[in-house]
This record gives sequence, C-alpha cells and structure tokens, in this order.
Amino acid sequence: MKQLFLIAFTAISFINCSGNDDDSAPQQNNPVTVQYFHPPAWIQGSWRITGSSSTYFKFTPDDFVLASPYTSWKGVLQQTASTGQTAKVNEDISDLYYQFTIIAGNSGGQYKFKKISSTRIQWVNNTMTEVFLDKE
Repeated sequence: MKQLFLIAFTAISFINCSGNDDDSAPQQNNPVTVQYFHPPAWIQGSWRITGSSSTYFKFTPDDFVLASPYTSWKGVLQQTASTGQTAKVNEDISDLYYQFTIIAGNSGGQYKFKKISSTRIQWVNNTMTEVFLDKE
C-alpha cells in the first residue's frame, strides 16, 4: 500500500511540475497588414493626361498614387490607421469602371475611372469637363 501511495505521489508531482509557467518570454505581435486598394488589372500602371508629358495617376496592385504632389494613398491610410482613426476604401470594380471612395480620418475623396481602351481611360470627376488619360 505504501508503494502504491508513493508511486501515485511521484506521478502527480511530475505532472504538476512539468509545465513552465514562466511568461517572461517576449511575445511577438505581428502588425496586421490591410490592403486598401484592389485596382483591376486593366487600370494598373502609370497614366498621364492626354497631351501632357508627366504622370498624373499611378495604380499598383495595392495602391493609388497621385503623382504631383506625390501622394501614396496606401501610405496615408496606413498612417491614419496607426493613429486610431478611420482608414478605409470603398471600391466598386468592373470590367469598365473602377470607382472608389477614400476615407482617411476626417478627409478623403471620390474617384471614378472608365475604361475606354487598353491604353486610354476617362477620369470621371465632379465637373462637366471630360478628362482622358493615356497609359505610359
């Protein structure tokens, strides 16, 4: 009986002492990466206003860039989100249109683009002026 009690006591001791309760190991918190923009393939690239020699807009697989002055909206949204403010993009994507609304804290903007051909798009803005852009 003493032996059985000793074996049970020894087994319980090993079970209770086997875990490491030390929480001093550093915890790694990986930042969450948010993709704000999802431009369709037909609009990706650099675009200049017809007749102009300088880039006006640039679309990458995950960013919308104003060329002058250089503004990466992905960067603006990431910075805005890091301060705890609202940072999001509402997109409407089709084979002929790419439109989106940017919300970055208390500011933002709306953009709408229409595909004319593989090398030409129309920037449909809030004025009555038609603005065409050619792919570089």
